[in-house]
Amino acid sequence: MDPPLPCAVAALATFALASAQQPFDADAALDAADVVWTTPSKDSSGAMPIGNGEVGAMVWFAPDGVLHLLLSRTDSFSEASRLLKLGEVRVRMRAPAVGEAFAQRLHLRDGAITIAYGAGTAPATLRVFVDCGSDVVFVEGENVAPVTIECDSWRRTPRRLRGDELQSSWTMRDAPDDVVVTESADERVSVPVGFTTEDAVGWRHHDATSVVAMTTARQGLDPAAVPDPLLRRTFGLVCSCPDSTAPDADASAPATLQAPRRFALRIAAPCLQVEKAAHEWDERVWTMVGGADPAKARARTVEWWREFWQRSWVFADAGGAAADSAAKTSRLSQALALQRWIQACGGRGNFPIKFNGSIFTVEPKATGGQPFDADWRRWGDCFWWQNTRLPYYPMLAQGDFDMQAPLFRLYRDTLPVAEQRVQRWYGGKVRGAYWPETMTPFGTHANGDYGWQRKDLPANKVLCPWWEFARNQGLELLALMLDRFDYERDPAFVRNELLPIAVPVLAWFATAYPREPDGTLRIEPTQSIETYWHGVVDDAPTVAGLHCVLDRLLGLPAQLPADVAHELPLDDWLALRKALPPIPVLEQDGERMLAPAAAFDSKRSNCESPELYAVFPFRCYGLGRPGLDLARAAYAHRKDRFTNGWPQDGQDAALLGFVDDAAANVLAKLQNQNAAHRFPAMWGPNFDWLPDQCHGSNLLDTVHRMLLQCDGDTTAVLPCWPRGWDVSFRLHASRRTQVECEYRHGRIERLVVTPPERARDVIAPREAR
Repeated sequence: MDPPLPCAVAALATFALASAQQPFDADAALDAADVVWTTPSKDSSGAMPIGNGEVGAMVWFAPDGVLHLLLSRTDSFSEASRLLKLGEVRVRMRAPAVGEAFAQRLHLRDGAITIAYGAGTAPATLRVFVDCGSDVVFVEGENVAPVTIECDSWRRTPRRLRGDELQSSWTMRDAPDDVVVTESADERVSVPVGFTTEDAVGWRHHDATSVVAMTTARQGLDPAAVPDPLLRRTFGLVCSCPDSTAPDADASAPATLQAPRRFALRIAAPCLQVEKAAHEWDERVWTMVGGADPAKARARTVEWWREFWQRSWVFADAGGAAADSAAKTSRLSQALALQRWIQACGGRGNFPIKFNGSIFTVEPKATGGQPFDADWRRWGDCFWWQNTRLPYYPMLAQGDFDMQAPLFRLYRDTLPVAEQRVQRWYGGKVRGAYWPETMTPFGTHANGDYGWQRKDLPANKVLCPWWEFARNQGLELLALMLDRFDYERDPAFVRNELLPIAVPVLAWFATAYPREPDGTLRIEPTQSIETYWHGVVDDAPTVAGLHCVLDRLLGLPAQLPADVAHELPLDDWLALRKALPPIPVLEQDGERMLAPAAAFDSKRSNCESPELYAVFPFRCYGLGRPGLDLARAAYAHRKDRFTNGWPQDGQDAALLGFVDDAAANVLAKLQNQNAAHRFPAMWGPNFDWLPDQCHGSNLLDTVHRMLLQCDGDTTAVLPCWPRGWDVSFRLHASRRTQVECEYRHGRIERLVVTPPERARDVIAPREAR
């Protein structure tokens, strides 16, 4: 076991320093993290991700001179609830000659990809960016001759989904033969007369049917009372380019434009729920096409990204960590920047980030996987809470509060479904709401998890033992929302976002479980996450979550204006708080430690450490808090240990002050790039799919917690940072605080706290002053 960090919170002293040293040049450091390739890519395994938060593309330039863009959105769900690609656009340029200088660069600071090769009389250049102000992708280029632009879809005929391919719709996986799961064909579209001055071509997908009504009816819900986000959803892409022409072509061929050698391609990619596909969606597309101004879009996109990167940064040198520390130095800083880039490119849309690849998946054959097209992804469409939540923790320290909105919106929008489920499944005996661990985009259980064969079963019997009785999801959501309030301190967030979730979630726990003779809540039936299923009473994640959330909610009145505090049901919450059982503890080998539950059968069905949920995400234990020895002992005795994917070992190590473990976890995570892919942040697939957003997000979150830890009003600087690692960072902390620090050779050279009056609550290790 690693020794505890010498500068634990108990040994910290209040410290604030702003020397005369020049501020760190974060722009130059970010430019050094750009991805630069000097050769083309053979296929989609050599793609770079780019996006504006809603619309994204995987971009690669092939040796034959063809630029490929595989386009996507966060909300392009099919009638079968698969998250489909929009299609592929190809720009046919001249091929680079053998030995010709070639450069493809991802410009993080400008939000663009550039490609250049050739010189003199044969220049070839490309610039790709996604407009931060609209659903339009721009490709500006120059070639030695006119170019051909192809707008293509592989979904040209209706199809029935079966077998392994149906796994990419987890909602409908394992559907029996009498349940037909189909997706309609995409339709060719062309520009109506009078909308634009140049030709335009494209493809459109329209969900004329939906699996939502069938799913809700099978699960004992009222289809008429469940909003259907799939039915009439229409998405696709349309390409236009000034001075281009669209020659007639076979309907089975790609839609094609002939464009001049200097061109400004505009790819409009909206998604709407419309009554008729050929009306409102078309009108929106043509308006976007006609109003797209490349120069204005480029300027506002550059401005947005430059402001974004000024919110926060971390550039770290893992010096002395290994013989190849120079490579790991560059790798750590670049990995942190690239993971945040991926979050921003796919994390501001109408739906949350998909843990299993975000919107940047490619066809699985690029990774030696299933022989399916780019619409396939392992684990499919559902939002698995334990995975979905992970990208949203590092957004706090990054100051990316706007990117948390899609997660909160999904659970707010599906709250009526969660409440109806409780009402219908439990009659009037239970109040409130709960969400399943594996949730469809419209708030139900996946049909395969709920069970296709249900003869003589009650509606509330879920036929998936991995999460049949898991109910920690709402508590973790509330803890994350409380963190958000701590950072931003916006009373409107409590009233409009937090309170509408807190009331029904806590009503469930107050009414769904029995009581002991003394009135103590007995949480049963339950399970301890996916790992312990049998004989479980008072599982640690739920009990710790209730303690954490209720203590923090009951402390809100002192932090809110009176009119908002008056809306809190404090009496109900106080009564529930008094009824809580203690956080489970057990004794092993003569040592007391946190336990997975108050009672449980020791057979394990997964590889989680549920006893440590009291450390992360609920932070009942940690540096400077009572009972730290219980949590450290549980960490030391945990059954499974991981440095990849969704497991939380890195955050646990950082929060408990185990500096060597935290550092080793970070360095191991850096080695997780998929060997078949060229982009440095194509993590995984690990447990899920790639790029694995659980893995990349855990990397960010672990590093943030090594650098800063907030506890109430107090912020600890470098609470779990290796003495031999230099770092420069700007991160956010509670109460609208920013901390900027430069740490070199074991000492803090610059520490600036904004606003200055918060400096008294920022503590740093004495040894680093």
